[in-house]
Amino acid sequence: MSVESYIWKDRRLSNDRTEKQVAYKLIDMDEYALNKAYEHCKNMLYNQDVANPGRMTVLDIINEQFNYCRAELALRWFTSLQDKDGNLLYSKQSLLSDIRAWLLSVPPCEDGSYTLQDFLSVPPDFKTVTIDSLMKLCRETAPLFDHSKITIGFICDLGIYFTQRELKDLDNYTVGHTLEEKLDVVKTQLRLKDDVKIRINPSGLTEQEFRDIIHLKKMNRFKRCKYSELTTSQLETLTKKVLYHFEDKVLFQIKVWKNLMSQIEEVAAYKNYKLY
Repeated sequence: MSVESYIWKDRRLSNDRTEKQVAYKLIDMDEYALNKAYEHCKNMLYNQDVANPGRMTVLDIINEQFNYCRAELALRWFTSLQDKDGNLLYSKQSLLSDIRAWLLSVPPCEDGSYTLQDFLSVPPDFKTVTIDSLMKLCRETAPLFDHSKITIGFICDLGIYFTQRELKDLDNYTVGHTLEEKLDVVKTQLRLKDDVKIRINPSGLTEQEFRDIIHLKKMNRFKRCKYSELTTSQLETLTKKVLYHFEDKVLFQIKVWKNLMSQIEEVAAYKNYKLY
């Protein structure tokens, strides 16, 4: 593409005080405006403000949440293990003691933190869970799960793909058998707003998974909770579907903003402008 074709989109208030989108050619922007656009791109990528984090910061948060969700599932797996007589093998405290004893027997980890696969044989889903995160969950010092960026709109956009059992169960609440009627039943039961639109998506959530995540959003009004407060179903839905989809969305946004930065750099070089 030619530098003459690069576009910068911005939002401005019109005379009637409504917001509208306006577009400018990057090539027509002066040095100050180009730097302002460049700074905005950097903020959208790297801003570490808690209320409005940049996309790279959000990606780090997602990776942390992946790890702690899996760590909580691993903790529940450990504390459910039994010996041949049916006695539980671990409590949180005994697991923490065994991990500490093991850490004293091995050299410091060069990569920062050992993973569960270094400790002992665990199911594949838990192999990359860090020892540090599991210890923090045992001590109740893990960070809270912040789901503020996973909005109800995002969940509804993921959509639902009903299982055959779910379709049959919903027949008890509908006169007809259309998917739209069944979606209306789900919306009503979950007390979602009338203007909320849920789409049918073969790669979306099952009805039960959808309900689990919506309940998570509605029950935690402060948008944060302990990982131990999440149900096993919620943890599994987050790690196997929701966080992956959210990660894909954020990675796409990162690609868009990085591409804009590259275009601004090209234009600046072409016009002999200095970027700060």
